[in-house]
Amino acid sequence: MTTVNDIPSLTQKVIDAFSHHDKRTAFTVAISGIDASGKGYTTKMLQYELESKGYKVANINIDPWQNPIPVRLQQENAAENFYNNVFRWNNFFELLILPLQANRNIFLETTLIRTDADEYYNHIYNYSDIDFLLIEGILLFQKKYLPNYHYKIWIDCSFETGMQRAINRNVEKLDETKLIHDYDTFYYAAQRLHFKKDNPKACADTVFNNDTTL
Repeated sequence: MTTVNDIPSLTQKVIDAFSHHDKRTAFTVAISGIDASGKGYTTKMLQYELESKGYKVANINIDPWQNPIPVRLQQENAAENFYNNVFRWNNFFELLILPLQANRNIFLETTLIRTDADEYYNHIYNYSDIDFLLIEGILLFQKKYLPNYHYKIWIDCSFETGMQRAINRNVEKLDETKLIHDYDTFYYAAQRLHFKKDNPKACADTVFNNDTTL
């Protein structure tokens, strides 16, 4: 495991690993970290760098594959339930990720959910001849899902910094008290459980430092 602090260095690490890959399948890179660690931004920058070098990239965010709020945000055993049930894990991998990885192509019409409300919308995934499959989201480094990735990037960020970023961005559209409660009860509670169960940072091939306080 190595640590990098800038996008060009991160990109080169990924390209170096890709050079040893069997090009018949899409080189699958999982980018994970705690909520508000900067996963989405880092993944977009990595995508930009790879595409600028001529590679074809599919950037997949797992968030729209969440279960409805009554399923994922249960008060009883809140952390354990969120850890297991926040996403439709089986559908995500079986319908989208594994076929796209194996074939480098996919045309999938599906129904996704908004992250801030139980509102569904239709979406089409349409990719062809991709080189890199980037998967971005929380909890991706659960042990049972690690074999699905060729390369793993952990976005390093403290819970304190993440919470402040979450308050500032407020994608959940909640008042600050409610937002802090939900992060402490569900999101960060499940991610602390993830640390205990899976030690995700240690699973990474590369750690990207995205917190100046660390």
